[in-house]
Amino acid sequence: MTEEQKQATRDRIGRRIAALRKFAGMSQDQLSEKAGLQRTHLSRIESGKYAITIETLQAIAEALDMTVDLVEPSLADLARLQRLE
Repeated sequence: MTEEQKQATRDRIGRRIAALRKFAGMSQDQLSEKAGLQRTHLSRIESGKYAITIETLQAIAEALDMTVDLVEPSLADLARLQRLE
């Protein structure tokens, strides 16, 4: 993965977290407190300046009453993967 691809991923994840936070009607202060993060750390994640660990992503997801899943089992194109389980 190139640096440009890594940055694009950080940007995409950050924008998604910011959108979900706003949709939930939360400020950065509120989300960071609920997730146990410093507000500046959350701000940098949302702006794509920091890569996010799975533990931090999980904390943010839980603070937003969401879960973190690698795959969505209801997707039809993943049906063949279900046979492997």
